[in-house]
Amino acid sequence: MHQKKKYNSRMTKTYQTKEQVLEKAKMILRKSLRRVIPNEAIMAIETQIGVYGMRRKGLLGDLMEKYYFEISPGNSSEPDFKIAEVELKTTPLKKHSKKRFSSKERLVFSMINYDTIINETWLLSSFLKKNKSLLLMFYLWFENQSILDYEFKFVHLLDLLKDMSAEDAFQIQKDWEYIVAKIKRGEAHLLSEGDTYYLGACTKAADSSVVRDQPLSRIPAKPRAFSFKQQYINYLIQTKLLGEKTSANSIFKKQRRLETIEDTIKERFSQFIGKTDREILTQLNSTLSNKSKSYKRLLVNRILDVYSNDIVELKKSNITLKVITLEPSGSLKESISFPAFDYKDLVIQDWYNEQKATMSDFHFQLETKKFLFVIFQKQKNTSDVILKKTMFWNFPMKDIGEVERVWKKTVDCIKAGKYAELPKISESSVAHVRPHGRNSKDTIETPQKTFEMKRSFWLNAKYIQQAIEDAKN
Repeated sequence: MHQKKKYNSRMTKTYQTKEQVLEKAKMILRKSLRRVIPNEAIMAIETQIGVYGMRRKGLLGDLMEKYYFEISPGNSSEPDFKIAEVELKTTPLKKHSKKRFSSKERLVFSMINYDTIINETWLLSSFLKKNKSLLLMFYLWFENQSILDYEFKFVHLLDLLKDMSAEDAFQIQKDWEYIVAKIKRGEAHLLSEGDTYYLGACTKAADSSVVRDQPLSRIPAKPRAFSFKQQYINYLIQTKLLGEKTSANSIFKKQRRLETIEDTIKERFSQFIGKTDREILTQLNSTLSNKSKSYKRLLVNRILDVYSNDIVELKKSNITLKVITLEPSGSLKESISFPAFDYKDLVIQDWYNEQKATMSDFHFQLETKKFLFVIFQKQKNTSDVILKKTMFWNFPMKDIGEVERVWKKTVDCIKAGKYAELPKISESSVAHVRPHGRNSKDTIETPQKTFEMKRSFWLNAKYIQQAIEDAKN
């Protein structure tokens, strides 16, 4: 039976090596904090929880440092374990089946200092100085469970430069450099998680009114922190913790040099731009029939040299590949849909709530998702289509206020039971709400206990068409 030692509030322990830190971390596996710390420490924590509730982000990490590892919590630019050069990260898991786990949320690092980061380079960056070696401690999350009772399931020591594939480490570096370049252009206010692939710049403010100065623009910007995207954490869980081999296709074959996801995909398509679908199939020596189901998506897969829609780099960077077909005139008829929403769930969401570390599903999708548009154009008097261009696109933050207005009207209409008054495409230049079910009988329950056909948010066809026309590539 584990013996709880007496807690000394002034104790500060020193860890000399990464191995010492990891061995200590492993001792709490299959246990909770309540089971391994003294009763007087538990009483102090419960008092603290009584003050903060569960609202304070990072509280569990602070408690682990102070009461379990017996080091001083702080927001220093140094790693938590200074001599061992290890940063501690506690992060929640959700369980889906006996052996299946996924990340509950993104993994958030330190705040981005807009004033100082513009003078940094990657290898000497404050981000790498603090986070090069990460002790990841994954605990199983249950709603309404005390923070003292979360059970730790996995621990893993991750070196950002050595333990990842060369392609992943290169992409993370390029993500960091992209974020810094945007700040250097005076565009910190236009940052979005969807800008990058694995390493993002997530918002860290109570609401949209909280802003800070940026050095190269007079326009205030939202506070942001570096983070690993939730999908990338899921990939690390499956490969690093559970030891699974991904069954998905990879776009990286025998690379001549290290390339980003974007550069690799653009290179694959470059030789086919301006050619008809029949010319592309001839060049690829493919017998794919244009009568095949999802013909154009299958053609795209042939170009990418993959054999299913399950592409590992797209999955772990939250990229949706969308085949778009323009009319001969260049116009786009089809809007882009997002997943159907649950009426009862939607009305209890917040557009953004930092205290709860939540945002509405639609806001999260717009902030984090990136699209790969593969754009074909119909030709007059023929069934051929031409591959016009490819482009990576994510929702621009300059338009987020307009979408928030559409979202809020949607919530108000649902609360009032006015489903006929949900935002129409004519009411906004950016987004609208419309049905998204198999048919009129595909319904879902409302807060009023009635049943309405499934609906979702859509980005307007003309809005996407304009984005395509404005794209430089």
